[in-house]
Amino acid sequence: MSTVEVAIEDKDRKVGAMVKALAVEVSGFESVTGTTKEFLSANGYYAFNFPTEAKAKEFRAAVRQYLPETLARVRA
Repeated sequence: MSTVEVAIEDKDRKVGAMVKALAVEVSGFESVTGTTKEFLSANGYYAFNFPTEAKAKEFRAAVRQYLPETLARVRA
């Protein structure tokens, strides 16, 4: 299992929803388990779990391609 953390600027729920949609597209709904608006509000980031490092790498690339770092930044 590979975990990827994505920091969401200003804890913006709409940006968080876009990041979650990318995770679902890459690896299905299992990857977004635990990514609640309450978690984002408290922590400012989401942690996504992927079954393989290849899926995690694909997700990191998608976040960087579709969202500017001023909105969402891959942390780990």
